[in-house]
Amino acid sequence: MRAFPLAGAASSVIALVTACGPSETAEGNCQDNLVPGDLVVTEVFADFAAPIGGTGADEGKEWFEIYNASDRPVELKGLTITHSRANAENAKSHVMEAVTIAPGQYFTLGNATPDLVPAYIDYGYSADLGDMFNSDGGKLTLSCGGTEVDSTLYEAVKSGRSRQLTGGTFPDYTLNDDLANWCEAADAEFESANFGTPGSDNDCTPVIIGQCNDGGTSREAVSPVAGDLIITEVMPNPAAVADGEGEWFEAKVLRDVDLNGVGLDRAGDSSNPNVITSADCIRVTAGTTALFAQNADTAMNGGLPAGEVRATFTFALVDGTAAAPGDVQIVVGTTVIDAISWTSTRSGRSHALDPDLVDPIANDMQTNFCDGATAYGLGDLGTPNADNEQCLILPPAGMCDDGGTIRAIVKPAVGQLVISEVMPNPKIETPAGQEWFEITNTGATAFDMNELGLDQAAGTRAPDVVQTANCISVPPAGFALFARSTDPLANAGLVGVDATFGFAMSNSGGDLQVVDGVTVLDSVTWGSVAAAIHDGKSIQLDPDQQNTTANDVTLNTINTQVWCLSTPMYGDLTNTGTPKAANAQCP
Repeated sequence: MRAFPLAGAASSVIALVTACGPSETAEGNCQDNLVPGDLVVTEVFADFAAPIGGTGADEGKEWFEIYNASDRPVELKGLTITHSRANAENAKSHVMEAVTIAPGQYFTLGNATPDLVPAYIDYGYSADLGDMFNSDGGKLTLSCGGTEVDSTLYEAVKSGRSRQLTGGTFPDYTLNDDLANWCEAADAEFESANFGTPGSDNDCTPVIIGQCNDGGTSREAVSPVAGDLIITEVMPNPAAVADGEGEWFEAKVLRDVDLNGVGLDRAGDSSNPNVITSADCIRVTAGTTALFAQNADTAMNGGLPAGEVRATFTFALVDGTAAAPGDVQIVVGTTVIDAISWTSTRSGRSHALDPDLVDPIANDMQTNFCDGATAYGLGDLGTPNADNEQCLILPPAGMCDDGGTIRAIVKPAVGQLVISEVMPNPKIETPAGQEWFEITNTGATAFDMNELGLDQAAGTRAPDVVQTANCISVPPAGFALFARSTDPLANAGLVGVDATFGFAMSNSGGDLQVVDGVTVLDSVTWGSVAAAIHDGKSIQLDPDQQNTTANDVTLNTINTQVWCLSTPMYGDLTNTGTPKAANAQCP
C-alpha cells in the first residue's frame, strides 16, 4: 500500500470534512482547477457480502475509489459526483465538501454517513448517490461544471468482490473507459468475506484477448501454430484414482510460444474447448513439455508432478474402441494445432509416443505409441511432463507380443470359442457401462483374442476389433471377458476385462457375435429381457451345454437345460453372475 504526504500536513492522514447534506460550494464551481485526467476512478465495490449470520444490506458498505493522477495536491471541494445507469437514467449527484488528496493518493468514497464510515472509507456521501446497481451496471462521473474530469462504467458485479481498473499499469482516465481493462478483485480481504483494495494499489490484471502480462509489461501473446505443440502422451484411464481426477495428457513444445488462448478439446464431443485464460503470459519454451490435467492438485490427481500442470480441462477422456475412438486435440480458435486418437486403453497405463517419433504426422499412427511402463505418483504407469521411454518394436499385422517374443496370433478354430454368459440387462444401464459377455475356450489348445471382432449380426456398425500389441491368450477351459467399460467404478466392479465393445445390448431382443474377419466363430440371440426377473441377472450357459450349437437356443426362454439366470453376486454386489469364471449347473 502506498503512503503519500498530504498537502500542508506532515503526516499521511487525510485532512477532510465529511458531510452528507447540501454543500456550501455551488454545484459546478470546483475550488481547484481540475482538468480531464487529474482524477481517475479506479475501483468500484457495489455489492457487500454479509458474513455468516449477518445481513446482506449494502447500506454504509458500498464504495468507490478515485486516484490523484496529477503531480500536485488536489482540493476536491465543489467536485460533482454523479451516479447513474450507463445511459444516464436514474442519475443522482453529490457535491464534495473540502478535502485535499496528495499526488498518487488513492481515496475511497462510500455511502455511509460521515460519523459511521468504516475504517477503509475516507469520505461519506451518505445516500446522495443512491444504491449502486448489482445487475446491468452503472456509471460514475466526476465533473466541474461542464468539464468532465473522468467517468467510467461498471458492470459484472459480484457479491463481495470489487471491480478494479487493472493494476498492471499506471491509472489513466482513458484506460478506465474500456471495460476490458477492469477485472475482479483478487484475494485481498478488507472485511470478512469481502475483497478489494480500498485506498491502495489494485491487485488484479484483466485478461485482454491477444495480450498478456510479461513481468509487468503487456505484450502480444505468441500463439502456437500447427507443429509447435505435439501431443506425446495421454492417460485416459487411471487406476490409482478416479477418471475424473487423474486423466491427463502432455505435449512436446517445439517452438517458444504462449499458451494463452490455447484450447484443450475433444473432437468427438459437442462441448466447446477449454480455453486457457490468464492475464500473465504462460510461456513454454522449445524442448520442454506442457502437461494438462483434469486436476492440478497432486493429492487428488494420482501424484502428477507438483506445480507442473500448465492448465486443467473439464472433459472426459474415453478408453476408445475401433467404432468410437478416444481422442484429444489442441486448438487455437478453429485451427487444430495437433490431435491424436486411440481405439483401446489399458487401465492404469498411458499411451506414450516413441521419443524418436515426435512429429505431427507420426503421432497420428497408434502403432507409434506404447503403454507407459514407469510408475509415477500413486502407482499408475506413465511419464507425465518427462521424456517418454523407447517403445519396443511394435508387432506387424497378424503378430503379437508374447512376453517380449513376437509371434503369430493363434486364431480359434470354429467351434472352439463359445459365448457362455451374457449380461444384457444390468441394474444400472445409463451409462451402459455394466453390460458384458464372456467366452470360453472349449478346445484342447490356447488361442488369442487379438484381431477378433465383437459385433452384432443385426447391427450396421463395424465390429469392435480387439487391437493390442500384447497377446491376449485364452487357455483351454479358460475365459475371456468383454465389457462396455474397463473402469470398475463404472462397470459394477468387473475386474480382468480383456477388451471393450461399443454397441448396446437391447432389453427388447438382440444378438451378439464374435467374428474373425467375415467368419462367425459363435453367436447368441435373445428376445425380451425387460421383465423384473431378468433385472441385474446374467444369463449363463449350462456347463454341460457349452458348444456353439447348444447355445443357439434363444436366451430369454431360460431353458433350464441350456440357459438359466445366475445367482452369485459379483463385483460391487449390484448384479449377479460369474464373469470370467465357471458357470453353475442350471437347475
